[in-house]
Amino acid sequence: MTRGCVPLALGLIACRGTEVVAPALGTVRVDVAMTGVDVDRDGVIVTLDDSIAVAVPSNGSYQFSGVVIGAHHVGLGGATANCASADGLTRTVVVDASAPAVVGFTLTCAVTPVAPSGIIAFARGDTDHTYDLWLMNADGTGETRVRNAPGANDFLPSWTPDGARVVFVSGSEIAAINRDGTGFTFLTLGGAPSYTPSVSRNGERIAFSRLDSGSGYDIWVMNIDGRNPHRLTSDTAYEDHPTWSPDGTRIAFTRGYAIYVMDADGANVKRLSPAGMTNDAGPAWSPDGMRIAFHSGAGVPAHIYTVKPDGSALTPLTSGLDNDYFPAWSPDGSRIAFTSGRGGVGGIWSMRSDGTDLRRLSSGAGDLYAAWSP
Repeated sequence: MTRGCVPLALGLIACRGTEVVAPALGTVRVDVAMTGVDVDRDGVIVTLDDSIAVAVPSNGSYQFSGVVIGAHHVGLGGATANCASADGLTRTVVVDASAPAVVGFTLTCAVTPVAPSGIIAFARGDTDHTYDLWLMNADGTGETRVRNAPGANDFLPSWTPDGARVVFVSGSEIAAINRDGTGFTFLTLGGAPSYTPSVSRNGERIAFSRLDSGSGYDIWVMNIDGRNPHRLTSDTAYEDHPTWSPDGTRIAFTRGYAIYVMDADGANVKRLSPAGMTNDAGPAWSPDGMRIAFHSGAGVPAHIYTVKPDGSALTPLTSGLDNDYFPAWSPDGSRIAFTSGRGGVGGIWSMRSDGTDLRRLSSGAGDLYAAWSP
């Protein structure tokens, strides 16, 4: 007498008399292809029958093995809103044991709009061998050129505290422009070459470096409209890259390739760079006022460090064989953007404020001088 067959898990195992027979199995390969401007860098999620989910790169593949022959549902999720498929994001596929069943998803990604706040201004090399002013979102999407001035270098941006305008260097003058590219205005004109502007947190003043005696640069301050320029320092050493403390009472700057701080009126100058540090530059004051980030070539190549405003707690954040320069804090102080030669090309990268979670942001081969907006 033959016993009746008892169905087993999900009906995937059959029986013939007392013999257990394994089901026929096949494979499903899922191919994902993304094209366009702001391709999703974090990849997507592919699901099989709404029960098995795997992460797949934005341009990549995954193969499900051991799939029971028959009809199955394949879905794609997790794509950013700017990436869409004309054929939808679900498929039905019939699997047999003879060859892999192939499912393809093709998505086209449009340009992501630039956010109203928390964006990054930077300089990008142009085909005319000059730099133009660009913007992008904090994740590297939405790259947008603000100004294209053939023959002129536009670089070294600094934001006004309302995030509406960018103060920057155009040629060898300090200028300002609205974030949408309108309202371009020179703030210095016809005087000595001026560089490295930094807007105070209250939006009332700009600190900058200006050529003094034909070979040396000193730190100057002027009103936000370019009026009332006056010199703060007169040291014979090269001085540049001023950055305001959040409360506007002090300025960090570079003197002779070391980091210094002083009062906003130029008094009480103090060196922060420890003995043995060389080629220190590009200081940036953290939003909470507790740390100053800068780059140093002490170890050759240059890397990003932080130090407290009293000169204590020197902390290296980056390492490796590539140069890292010119740090810039995010508005909440959680991340630092910087220029790096990682990967053999110049670009804007970001990391957490402790040096972890390194990410490349910009797509150009010669991007530099990041400035994070409020």
